[in-house]
Amino acid sequence: NKVSSTMNCQKITPFLVMCTSSQVLAFTPPLFNMPSLKSSTYFHVDSMILTKQGTQKIATSRNSGARVPTGVFERNGSVMESGEMILAKDNRLLDIAFSSLDDKDKYETVLTGLCAKVIDGGAATATAGLVDPIRLIEEMNSSGIVAGQRGIISLIDATALTSDARVMANVLSLAIRNGALYNFGCLQGEITPFPRASTSPFTFGNQNNKLVEKLLSLPSVPDDDRAAEVSSALAFSVVVAACVVVNIFGGLFGLDDLTPIANLILGIAVTTVIVDNFFDVLVMGGSAVAKMNEDKLPDAAKNVNAPKKEDMPLGIGTGSLTGTVARGLSRLLSVNTERDCQCEAAAIFVAYALGLPCFAFQPNSLEGAALVIDSMREESSAIEECKIQGQLDYLATDVGLLKVLMWLIAPVAMESGKYPQLISSDPREARVFLSRLNEKSNSIQFAKQAIEEILPEDDAQSDDFLKWALSEADTLLRNNKKVVDNLSEALAGGAATIGDCVAILEGW
Repeated sequence: NKVSSTMNCQKITPFLVMCTSSQVLAFTPPLFNMPSLKSSTYFHVDSMILTKQGTQKIATSRNSGARVPTGVFERNGSVMESGEMILAKDNRLLDIAFSSLDDKDKYETVLTGLCAKVIDGGAATATAGLVDPIRLIEEMNSSGIVAGQRGIISLIDATALTSDARVMANVLSLAIRNGALYNFGCLQGEITPFPRASTSPFTFGNQNNKLVEKLLSLPSVPDDDRAAEVSSALAFSVVVAACVVVNIFGGLFGLDDLTPIANLILGIAVTTVIVDNFFDVLVMGGSAVAKMNEDKLPDAAKNVNAPKKEDMPLGIGTGSLTGTVARGLSRLLSVNTERDCQCEAAAIFVAYALGLPCFAFQPNSLEGAALVIDSMREESSAIEECKIQGQLDYLATDVGLLKVLMWLIAPVAMESGKYPQLISSDPREARVFLSRLNEKSNSIQFAKQAIEEILPEDDAQSDDFLKWALSEADTLLRNNKKVVDNLSEALAGGAATIGDCVAILEGW
């Protein structure tokens, strides 16, 4: 409120004010590092004046209902000696409880509160709202106070609202310097760079040649033509639905003559799809039934052998005729939350382990290309006026490109290792990423040369890049299966946030 003009108040440094109902908690920086204030100081809003003359002095108005901790203070012209207390008239249980906390708990309480305010404000105000939490953790670093788990989780959740990789990079860097995080980027040294052609005339003991041999033996990235699969499944569904409608309601509209034709088409369509895609199952089942009832079969039937796939007309039995229909129906009808969470957990784990500050549950090529371009930027932006952006690790290298590809293809590595068909993951994202990166480099002058040097030269080399990235991601996930499974289970619960995921990855 109004400060009396008769008082000789010097200009003081900025201070943080937290309002609790009709009271104010005031801290002059550095927070909780005031020689004369050994615990938090609470005052009534209508009676607070701060001055700075040597040691800190606090003058209040005639209201003497405030409870003041030890220190030398000036009030109404009289001096209170160190240790003197003024009893509170109101209920001050919250004040007493807060003043009993140590510095670490106070910092964590304030940090959690500031981050909760950012989260409540939503994405629109997240960038501006992060200024105070980031300054607070910077002060904690300078004071040697390690942030608590609850505060770090809240800070990461608040930062995720910005959808800015450079802001996330700054927050994670501060948390690492603080000593709160240890595992971010800890597995970068375990990946093997993409092998380039060797020019050495000595093949004996040449590690690169061994890597080239490994590359040649790797399987191709699973193919996924989901557009054709879904289209075929929809066409088949329309035909089946039309036949069923004619069969049920044909008599009402005088379409009795079409009923036999509809039944014939329906029978042929369904039978063809079943035989074409489940031929082996039908043969095995029929053989088992025949053996169980061998004594009841006539002699002529005992000598009959099941047909082979190669002898079937139109390739029926191999899935080549109606395989797209079956895969499309599986894609349309299957809803597997556990499968989705496994793919999301794989992407988050690989990003965190390789030091990529991008925690999208479903990685996409556009975000990957923007991440590489942003890592090459050095000029300031409007957001950096708040000093909350950090510098990304330079990704315009062979290793940087491989890390982004591994992040994009990690869901494919997870799903292909567990299921025969890719439904939750999309292998096209990694290939589209290379195309998007090439397009962006042509329109951004400072990135063009560096990007051209790391991109594959042709489609064949692109395939090699993707095979290598898939193999490295698969190895990383298999070697850390327990952590990935724990992360997947947390995501399947439906309540896990990015901060909760980080807590699992840190082993909290």
